[in-house]
Amino acid sequence: MHSEKFKNLIKFISRFVEFTELEMRTMLDCIEIIQLKKNEKFVNEGEIANRIAFTNKGYLRVYYIFDGEEITRDITPLNTFATALPSFISQIPSYEIISAISDCELFVIHKKNLDNMYLNFPKWERFGRRIIEEMFVESQRRVYSFITESAETRYKKLLIQHPEMIRDVPLKYIADYLGIKLQSLSRLRKSVE
Repeated sequence: MHSEKFKNLIKFISRFVEFTELEMRTMLDCIEIIQLKKNEKFVNEGEIANRIAFTNKGYLRVYYIFDGEEITRDITPLNTFATALPSFISQIPSYEIISAISDCELFVIHKKNLDNMYLNFPKWERFGRRIIEEMFVESQRRVYSFITESAETRYKKLLIQHPEMIRDVPLKYIADYLGIKLQSLSRLRKSVE
């Protein structure tokens, strides 16, 4: 089986549901491996997000354009799923853009294959529900943190939860993700280190 190539994905999936060899192979057979170069788009504004990606290597940025400015909603940590969730679920044009911050290797599943797996394997439907719930909870956690926490607290949490992101992602995106200016992030980094 191609389990070595997909070991990070299998490890992630196994945290939620135990699958038989057949159930796992069915999913792995649906995967398309995509290499994105830095700044290449995974989802464009106005297109329907009909794929979900597992970030095996590299980082994706989820953002939208407001008043001519790019606003970062999320930076996907390594070994997690990413898609323009409102578009993916509702199958309406996306207002979000997802692009590669660095060169990426993505394991991609098309929605029609996912829906087929949900239909034929109840465990995959349970797994899909858990992933969507996790993505929703994380987005709510981010909203709550913006309302109740200082930029310094958000930065310290990011340092603890995803130190590799601070190291590997350009600071301008980290600052935008934290909702602060680049100069403020520079001051924060000096005060925290």
